[in-house]
Amino acid sequence: MTHKHTLNSYNSQINISISELLPKLFLFLSGLSFVVSLFLSTFFTSDGNVIGAWVFILGWIGIVVFQFAWYANPLNILALLLFEARPRLAILLSLLALVIASETFTFSEIPTGLFTGNHSEKTFIKEFGLGFYSWYLSQILFLFALFSKYLATNKGNS
Repeated sequence: MTHKHTLNSYNSQINISISELLPKLFLFLSGLSFVVSLFLSTFFTSDGNVIGAWVFILGWIGIVVFQFAWYANPLNILALLLFEARPRLAILLSLLALVIASETFTFSEIPTGLFTGNHSEKTFIKEFGLGFYSWYLSQILFLFALFSKYLATNKGNS
């Protein structure tokens, strides 16, 4: 009987450790995936490939041509900052960020003439690169990190 009680106690400690570790693992993998995306080609276009760092630095300008996907980045930063105080709102913001990031799948072109004043100048996207998929994966993993932390936190409150 004592052996069984000890085994159950040990299993319980393992489950707690996994539930505490999982959000950290998802958060680490999300950050890693995001950083990797900065160094890989995000788009292959009619004018060449576009690297993730370029998209990260200049993507905010996409709003001029109704491309909002870049704004998933600040939404997730806001979600991270709000998580401790308002976890449900943080998860909702991260989910919204994922929906906004998904807009990228509809892109067929990206603007190139915004700085020269020629708003009609653009380059056509032939295909998405690994940088895009790595960035998009980081969005998914971040949502998983918040959700798994929320579940782990509320599991202890039940």
